[in-house]
Amino acid sequence: MNTEELQLMRNQIYSVYAVAVAEAGLNDALAEIRTDDTWTTGFTDKSFNDGLYTVAVTGSLPNRTVTSTGTSSEGFIAEVEADITVGDSNPYVIRIDNLRINE
Repeated sequence: MNTEELQLMRNQIYSVYAVAVAEAGLNDALAEIRTDDTWTTGFTDKSFNDGLYTVAVTGSLPNRTVTSTGTSSEGFIAEVEADITVGDSNPYVIRIDNLRINE
């Protein structure tokens, strides 16, 4: 394996890791919404396994959009965005209507 191939492989690993960090942010936000359907606080630079995620929640109940941006420790960035519908009783059931990764 030459140097270029090694760098391409590392870049792929770091990119996938950034997506995993963004997915962790999405899951964290969904857990908050399951217990409090009015939660829109989000997170800023929350640590996850040597990476960071930032989450924003927009929209009006029962429809929300949750956008999570994950950053790997190497500086790679990924975005996961979900359009969700929130149920009307606690614990709030969440349906993911649309999921976008790096769009």
